[in-house]
Amino acid sequence: MKILLVTSEALPYIKSGGLADFIYSFGKALKDKGHEVSVILPLYKAIRDRHQEVLTDLYDTYDFKMDWRTQGCGVFHHRIDDIDFYFTAMDRFDRDGMYGYGDDNERFACFMMAVNTFLTRHNDYDVVHCNDWQTAVLPLLLRFNPKPIKTILTIHNPAFQGWASRDDLRRFFNLHTDYYDSGLVRMGDSFNYLKTGIMTADKISTVSQTHCQELLHDHDGFGGIGAVLDWCRHNDFVGIVNGLDVDIWDPATDDKLARNYTLYDYKVGKRANREKILNDLGMSTSFRGALYSCITRLSGQKGIDRLISCMAELKKSDSRLIIIGTGDMENEVLAHALQHPEVYFVKRYDENLAHLLYAASDYFLMPSYFEPCGTSQMIAMRYGTVPIVSNVGGLNDTVKDINLGYEATGFVFNNNDPTAYMNCFIASSRYFYNPGLDRLIQEGMKGDYSWARSAQEYIHLYESITWK
Repeated sequence: MKILLVTSEALPYIKSGGLADFIYSFGKALKDKGHEVSVILPLYKAIRDRHQEVLTDLYDTYDFKMDWRTQGCGVFHHRIDDIDFYFTAMDRFDRDGMYGYGDDNERFACFMMAVNTFLTRHNDYDVVHCNDWQTAVLPLLLRFNPKPIKTILTIHNPAFQGWASRDDLRRFFNLHTDYYDSGLVRMGDSFNYLKTGIMTADKISTVSQTHCQELLHDHDGFGGIGAVLDWCRHNDFVGIVNGLDVDIWDPATDDKLARNYTLYDYKVGKRANREKILNDLGMSTSFRGALYSCITRLSGQKGIDRLISCMAELKKSDSRLIIIGTGDMENEVLAHALQHPEVYFVKRYDENLAHLLYAASDYFLMPSYFEPCGTSQMIAMRYGTVPIVSNVGGLNDTVKDINLGYEATGFVFNNNDPTAYMNCFIASSRYFYNPGLDRLIQEGMKGDYSWARSAQEYIHLYESITWK
C-alpha cells in the first residue's frame, strides 16, 4: 500500500509538539510492515536553514490558483529511513516561526492547495492521511481529483481547529459558499477547517481510545466538535493509541545518558543518571526523598496550576522537582519556582537534558486536564520512572493505577476531583520508601510501547476504505 502522510511538522526536520514525533515514528512503523510511505509538509525557513540536504533535489514546480491570485510552489524531495519526504516551498512559510501568525488560516490553505495540486500531478497513493486542522480541508478538495483517492483525518488536538470566514472558502480554496450555507463546513458563524475534514474524510481517528470516547460524549467542549463527531460520524470515528519510537527511546542504548541500563540493572543506571543531572544543574545530591520531573508545554491544558500547587509539599518529604519546558505559563512557573529552593526550572526545551531527566527521575508528573494521547508517560515508564497522571485520554489508556495490584505501573488520579491530584502526590512521596515501588518500576519497564500493534490498527483502518 502507498501512503502519503500530510502534516504541518515532522521529525527529523522540525518539531513543535507530539505531531512531529507521531509522523516520523508512525511512518517508520508502516515502512517496517512493508508499506511505501511518503510525507509532505511545508518547507519552513527553519528547515531550509538547518537541513540544507533537503534542497538538493527539486522534485517539481507548479502554480495554482487561489481565487484571483496565482501562487507558485516548488517541491523538494529527500529520502531518509526509506521514507520519501516532500517539502512545499512557498513565500508564506519563509518566516522564523511555524505557527502563531495572524494569517495562519491562509498560510495552511496555501499548503493544502499545494498538496492538492501535487496529488493531481503525482496521484499514485492508496491513502492520503491528513493530520489536524492544518490539513483538514484536503479531503474536501480531493473529492474533485481526477483519480478517486481515500482519506483519513487524525485529530491530535481538538483545541486547535482553524476558524475562517465564509468567503475564505472561495478566496483560499476556490470552493462555492454553498458548502458553508448547507452547514457542511460551518461551526457557529465560521468556516471551520477541522469540521470540514471530519465531514469529508472517509474515516476519522484520534490518538487514544479514551480520548475518542471523551470527544463523543462531550458535546459542549472544543466549540462543539464532539457533537459533530457523535451525530454525524460516530461509526467512522476510532481511537488508536500512539506508539513510541523505541529505537530513540531506549535506556539500554540511549547515547544521551550518563549510563545505560536495562530492567536488570536499572537501580545502578538510574542512580548514575541522577547524580549526573544534579551535578550538571548545580543541585545538591544530599536530599533523602524522591526526584520528581516534568517535561511539558507550560499551558493550562497541561495542569500547570496543579504542578505549581505541589511545590510547597516538596520540602515536607525532602524531595526535589526539575521542570523543563516553555509556554504561556512559563513566567508563572518561574515566579513560583523561585520561592521554593527544592524546584529547578529549565526555561527551554533541551533534548539532551530531557533524555537524562527521564532516566534520572523517580516520578514523572503529568497532571493534564486533557491529553489526547501523550508520549511522555510512556517514555517515563520505559526509563523506569513512575508516572503520576490524570485519568484522561491516552494517560488513562497507558498507565495502570497502583490500585490494580501487580499489573500497576503508576499513579492515576480522578481528573474531576479537585483534591485528587494533591492526595496522589502526597501518597507518592510516602510510597517512595515502600518496597512495592520496585514492582511499579519493573512493570513499567516491561511494557510494550512500540508502534507494532497501533500501526497494524491503522493498516486495518486503511484497508477498510481501500477494499470498498
